[in-house]
Amino acid sequence: MTTEKRRNRSGARAHKTPGKLLLIGGNEDKAGELRILRTLAAEAGGADARIEIITTASSEPERTWQAYEQAFERIGVGYAKPMHIATRAQAEAPELIERIAKSTAILFTGGDQLRITSILDATPVAEAVRRHFFDDGGFVAGTSAGAAAMTSTIIYHGESPEALRKGAVMMTGGLALISNAVIDTHFMTRGRIGRLIHVVTGSPRLIGVGLGEDTGVLLTEGTRFKVVGSGLVIVVDGASVGYTNVSDVEPMEVFSVENVRLHVLSSGAGFDLAARAFQPPPDRKRSTRPDDSSGSR
Repeated sequence: MTTEKRRNRSGARAHKTPGKLLLIGGNEDKAGELRILRTLAAEAGGADARIEIITTASSEPERTWQAYEQAFERIGVGYAKPMHIATRAQAEAPELIERIAKSTAILFTGGDQLRITSILDATPVAEAVRRHFFDDGGFVAGTSAGAAAMTSTIIYHGESPEALRKGAVMMTGGLALISNAVIDTHFMTRGRIGRLIHVVTGSPRLIGVGLGEDTGVLLTEGTRFKVVGSGLVIVVDGASVGYTNVSDVEPMEVFSVENVRLHVLSSGAGFDLAARAFQPPPDRKRSTRPDDSSGSR
């Protein structure tokens, strides 16, 4: 569909449902069952997929790319190529814009999310990614730093033991594919619950989503996600916060807050960001054994 056809008679852009997002907590399996990467490949079109892998976040882009190259070859993806964009000037290359336009999926790798935002934001590449997602209903994925960079507000620094001290968590603007959430990754391994509590205490409008390793969320319709992978997702919601003294305490002083809501989601569970509502996983049928009626435990 052309840009002109997507506009109404007044010239304003007609409303369109954005595409899908797969956000991964990092350290996803690239050598075993490849569960999350198989989900990514399937959403991208399987053997017909065209996956562009943006390695900007990584300090070792070639090594990072090679791990995905081998994984996608095993899965049977027909096309998966890297974009090693290390400067803002490189993010203006017309051939990269054309490749993004032709892609069925764009994957941002892990590393440092501040490299993604400082190098790519407000460049033609970033705008091409937004068009792919918002205008064309395209598929975007990110892992670790690549997942964290997808929201309007991102965490780029904050040591976990100090996270509940005022000002200890540093934030900046992200690529803005999601506006009402903040993503944190390697969540259980690195004990980052305090970082999301800090964020939603200061900005209760935001929903904190903590992604475990080898675990992701598949976001559809711009608001609803379902958990995939082997671990957990933690949702931290500050909408019910009552008292907090975060604005009154001194910098790096511990603050107080009440009524922060927390949800724990395993594979198959979901969450609606717009409704701020937990969605349970599908029911499991309990297996029975021939002697179940004996009453033994």
